[in-house]
Amino acid sequence: MTSGHYDNTLDMTLASSYNTPFLTAAGSTAAAELALLNGAFAGTEYLNVHSTFAPGGEIRGFLAPVPEPATLTLLATALAGLGLLGRRRRKL
Repeated sequence: MTSGHYDNTLDMTLASSYNTPFLTAAGSTAAAELALLNGAFAGTEYLNVHSTFAPGGEIRGFLAPVPEPATLTLLATALAGLGLLGRRRRKL
């Protein structure tokens, strides 16, 4: 693939979602999933995508949790609504 879009969802409960050394070190898929999530939240999990074009990896980087923009918008809207309700009740 030289250009375009790639989208894939991995089932982290399957052993095929992990490389063999990581799965062996973890001991089970449940432990591997927990280790992966803990590492992502700690900022220590590294992703490296290999291809025939770049066998050493062409897309690399650390995994990091990113909040959805909609979540922050909903929070701001809820806080503004609560503020308006509180202001309205004081006037009555």
